[in-house]
Amino acid sequence: MRKAVGIVLLMVVLSVMAIGVAVADTAQPAAAQVGMAAGEYMDVSGIVPFSAEANFMSLTGYLRWTVLTGQHVMLTRVEAQRIVTAQQTQ
Repeated sequence: MRKAVGIVLLMVVLSVMAIGVAVADTAQPAAAQVGMAAGEYMDVSGIVPFSAEANFMSLTGYLRWTVLTGQHVMLTRVEAQRIVTAQQTQ
């Protein structure tokens, strides 16, 4: 009986911890977390998508990758696409 109660208690504690991690992942977009504006990112408007210069990635993917490796912040696809579109219309 004690063993069963211990297992159930352990499962409850682990479940609560897992829920906390899942909720923390959806808190804010990455750009909002670090307070960056669209003008503070690398300008990719002059790069040809899927070229060697873009590391064979889309411009959205290339921007996300450069921000991740340079600033250790992961942009969402929507954020990166918005930034790329804004850079191309300037």
